[in-house]
Amino acid sequence: MPAASVSPQDPDQAHRASYQRWLDAIDANPALGEAFWLDTDNGPAALRKATTGLVSAGPNLVPFIVREFRTETDQLRLYRLMLLLKRVSGISLYFDSGEENFYAAMPKFKARFLSQWDSGDFENATVLLRKAWKDPDPTNAVEKIDPKSLTPFLRYGVFAIPFIAESLEKQNSPELFAAFLNITGVITRETDQYAEYLENPSRFYPTREHKLTFVKGWAAKNLNKVDRLKDLHEKIRSVAAR
Repeated sequence: MPAASVSPQDPDQAHRASYQRWLDAIDANPALGEAFWLDTDNGPAALRKATTGLVSAGPNLVPFIVREFRTETDQLRLYRLMLLLKRVSGISLYFDSGEENFYAAMPKFKARFLSQWDSGDFENATVLLRKAWKDPDPTNAVEKIDPKSLTPFLRYGVFAIPFIAESLEKQNSPELFAAFLNITGVITRETDQYAEYLENPSRFYPTREHKLTFVKGWAAKNLNKVDRLKDLHEKIRSVAAR
């Protein structure tokens, strides 16, 4: 079906068309490194346009990416899918993985991701994080945040946001808010804010109320980007309504 005839009621076809345009634009510029593959501000106009069209779907693109992971065997395309997954959903398969060569580790990353997806880990992220995460002592002032302490949240990406919001209702946690900034900052490209917060968490959004207001604002603005993820959509809607 030509891209121009894809109907708004057929999102899977629309995602496939956008994905193919993105791959074609990358392949048309073989001299460009991976830093340009998902850059909407720099690089050839055709690639920037294709990237913008693809990532605009946000987390709603995740089920499509999962299907591509199942059938794709080309290692370079798998690597691109991994980067795309991080960009649209905040899910990182590689951060703090212990692997030195992410490209070579793609078969391992793929197998682990699909196993966790099929077992329902992402759907049950809130329950699993309740068991896995213990907030540091709130009486100890946090001067800097170790990015590796956020690994459990980056494994779940946007699916960790309901747990983060739930926990921020109970206590003022710089670590949880840093995880939120990482996950959503990658999606919106506001990565400088995350880096600054890691270095000086007491300077930005210092109170629990500041953090919750920011989280709820993001949830309200991005409901339309998770509406194909029904369970997550309801949880994000609940966050926005708090």
